[in-house]
Amino acid sequence: MEPKDLLHRISRNDEEAFGELYREYQPGMRDFFMRYVHADSLAEDLCQELFIKLWNNRQQLGRIREFRPYLHVIARNLALNSLKRIAVSQRALGELLRHYPLQQETTEQAVADREYQVLLDQALSRLPRRSREIFALCREQGKSYDEAASTLGISRNAIKNHMVSTLKVLKSFAEKQLGVTITLLIGILKFLLP
Repeated sequence: MEPKDLLHRISRNDEEAFGELYREYQPGMRDFFMRYVHADSLAEDLCQELFIKLWNNRQQLGRIREFRPYLHVIARNLALNSLKRIAVSQRALGELLRHYPLQQETTEQAVADREYQVLLDQALSRLPRRSREIFALCREQGKSYDEAASTLGISRNAIKNHMVSTLKVLKSFAEKQLGVTITLLIGILKFLLP
């Protein structure tokens, strides 16, 4: 079926037509997002966000003359906005970590810190070996992304993508497993700073 016919049906709330459109375009759009974000889960999330956006704006789809370019513009904007959010989040987290005040530890605090370190080690153990290696270089040894990239012989973007994924895992772990916020996660991560 022609995309225009599908779009007209979708604009009239035809869920079956939307399913056809999804099956037709989802694999290619997921690949499109991977070229931008280089992370499977983020590409999948962006792909889902794209199709949700299409469904939410379905009344306008009947007016689209060239669907593929329209789809790619929306997808590109979603990917770029996502990368901007990640960059801002990375910078903010980096600043917080850099300026986190070191406190005089009490015995009770030292015990709690060791417990958090064990939990953090558990979270890190779930990561791929390469991500753990990159995290250790950047956080434990204090290497910049460029230095870590040079050490491992990979691109700076690959380092950045691993760190973004790792910090997402740690944030999720802190919130879901520990029931704590990113603020407490920062406290946990202070042990990994030089």
